[in-house]
Amino acid sequence: MAVKDSDKNFMGTNGFKTYLTGQGTPGEREKWEDILLEDEEALSLYMESLDELQDEIPELVDQGSFVNRVIEGLQVTDKIIGPQRLTRKRWYERTLFHYAVAASLTLLFMSSGVFDRLMTGNMDVVVQNDNGGLSYSEQVMQATSGWLEQLMTDGNQ
Repeated sequence: MAVKDSDKNFMGTNGFKTYLTGQGTPGEREKWEDILLEDEEALSLYMESLDELQDEIPELVDQGSFVNRVIEGLQVTDKIIGPQRLTRKRWYERTLFHYAVAASLTLLFMSSGVFDRLMTGNMDVVVQNDNGGLSYSEQVMQATSGWLEQLMTDGNQ
């Protein structure tokens, strides 16, 4: 966004200098701040003027106390504003609602037979295993019970 003609007239030749040195009315300072916030070209001109006037601007004598005053001012401002109010989740944004809907739909589909209709074809196919008739789940159960028995006997010793 380019600098507006009205803003160019306002800035003038000594405009940045009066703003940087703190001279001028509070209304003019607000106008300067609005111009600098809205216009990138004005901001770049301001930064160039700041570099040129660097020798004329007074140095900050005690930086530590300045930083402390700024921090104290921020803390006071924070206390005045207070913590932001946490917004409550709406009933449909809660996790429990999603679980309830999923469980309800699953129950509805199971009772209506939708899952049975998905399984088409011959379901009488039985896969034979090599372990003499024990199914995989029975093998896992036997291994688990053997492992638990071993733990119990080792714990009692």
